[in-house]
Amino acid sequence: MPIASAHQPVQLLDTDTTPKAGPLLVDGTISFAVRASFTKSGQKKAFRAALKEGDQLAVQYLIVDKKPESALKNTQLPQLVITSPTGKKITIKINERSPFYEPYGGTNYFYLARYSAPAEAGIYQFLVTSRAKAGITIAVGEKEIRGEVLRGPAPLSTPTPTASPAAAKPTPEPSASSTPKAEATTQSGYTMANVRANNSESSCWSVIGGNVYNLTQWINSHPGGASRIRALCGTDGTSSFSAQHGSRGSPTSTLANYLLGPLAK
Repeated sequence: MPIASAHQPVQLLDTDTTPKAGPLLVDGTISFAVRASFTKSGQKKAFRAALKEGDQLAVQYLIVDKKPESALKNTQLPQLVITSPTGKKITIKINERSPFYEPYGGTNYFYLARYSAPAEAGIYQFLVTSRAKAGITIAVGEKEIRGEVLRGPAPLSTPTPTASPAAAKPTPEPSASSTPKAEATTQSGYTMANVRANNSESSCWSVIGGNVYNLTQWINSHPGGASRIRALCGTDGTSSFSAQHGSRGSPTSTLANYLLGPLAK
């Protein structure tokens, strides 16, 4: 069973229903593990990735080796459609079920599909549509370095082959009125003010170890009870998390599923 390489986790939110509303992977050649969970058929979640001409678009479709995902037929698993900057649509076809072990979280996965092609310059759109209750991971990129994730309006410009190094990195267009509270962030990361604003059971953010996590979906799933997670909403929960779990791998692995990004310094 092959061992997987590390991918930076990105959790899609319930509000990420269109590519424009979803997060932007600033450099689509850096390895990201974009996770989408669905409770029923017909739900949509989406994100974007920026690439330059000459880059390689590398995408893998994965599921965890456990039910319900592992018991679903291919036709019941979420559909992934990628739209290129010029409007070309690529429907990812599930054509394998290759197991591998991911050592960082101690998790067994299945590769269901892999796609690779020379990239166009600009923003690629990824739209996932559910066909049953399921959770999937979409791995994008291959460079094992820390990447940047932005939320909010699309960048003013997209990378081009003749662009200067400064222009090759998309810059978000500031717009306070068009960015929902639950998605507000800065280019350098999420602020403590963002965290404090999401301090309820309906939108629960917390800082743990210098990163910001959206724990909303974990409140009612936490084995220790919902009250433990509600107490972290809108706060720096590092001490509480460490006191409860220490460095145990399972809670840390679960927490990674809800990562939004780094806390701005």
